[in-house]
Amino acid sequence: MELAPTFLARADWHVAEAVELEALEGLLGQVWAEGCRPWPDIPLSPDAFLTFLARHTPSPSVGAGIPGLFAQLTPGDLYLACACAEGIPAALAAFERRYIAGIPATLAHMKLSEAMLDDVRQRVRERLLVRTDRPPRIAEYSGRSPLANWMRVVSVRTALSLLRTVREEDALGDEAILEFLPASVGNPETEAIQRRYQGEFRQAMEDAFAALPSKPRYLLRLHFVDRLSTTKIGALFNVNQSTASRWLQSAQQDVHDETRRLLKERLDLSSQEFTSVLRSVESELDLSLSRILTEA
Repeated sequence: MELAPTFLARADWHVAEAVELEALEGLLGQVWAEGCRPWPDIPLSPDAFLTFLARHTPSPSVGAGIPGLFAQLTPGDLYLACACAEGIPAALAAFERRYIAGIPATLAHMKLSEAMLDDVRQRVRERLLVRTDRPPRIAEYSGRSPLANWMRVVSVRTALSLLRTVREEDALGDEAILEFLPASVGNPETEAIQRRYQGEFRQAMEDAFAALPSKPRYLLRLHFVDRLSTTKIGALFNVNQSTASRWLQSAQQDVHDETRRLLKERLDLSSQEFTSVLRSVESELDLSLSRILTEA
């Protein structure tokens, strides 16, 4: 596609001279190539990227003209921000790995508790990535400075805001924690089976999770580690709550099915013995997955 006409159709300024139009086309081609290069697995369309770029590009100054139009731009960061604003799962996962996961290091000088850091991460995630009745705040990133710098400012401001409003740490009491644990079956035989095959069960579940595509893995982390509801996950991916719930259930079922398959393949047991093992761990699947993801 011709990039310059598409870009100008979305910008609030125009280029009249053919030579300037040609220069703009070359610059846009370079920006697009540099934007794509760090993120080969993120499928963002040129049209979406150009629309995002045009929204943040003022008309060229008299001195710099077309050649200086994108001089301070960081194309790779802008590409990722645009893809996140579009709700592309691979982009959201990449943003999580590169920026959300780095918030504790960014705020290390503030000496925040783990609970507070978790709260900051959650608030930054919701503030930047969740679409409400307006585009997510990540769409405000202009690409004129590194995304890491922009994220540092957002993280610090979020932490300071939280410190002003929270007077004491939110922590689960012992009774609340117990609500997350399954009731003990009180069956010595079942407990013996669980202890005997605990290592094999954990390894099978880790392998089953690793075999998932990136999107289901990300969904499970959001739900089990970050405790996002299906309503918030739906807003993050710009889908309704029922769709997010269906995605999550499908991802859980895939892990469960693959865990069972691997256990049956790896344990040299009779059908009756395997049924006993499976019954003993069936109720622990979701809790074990939560523990594995949290530790990871």
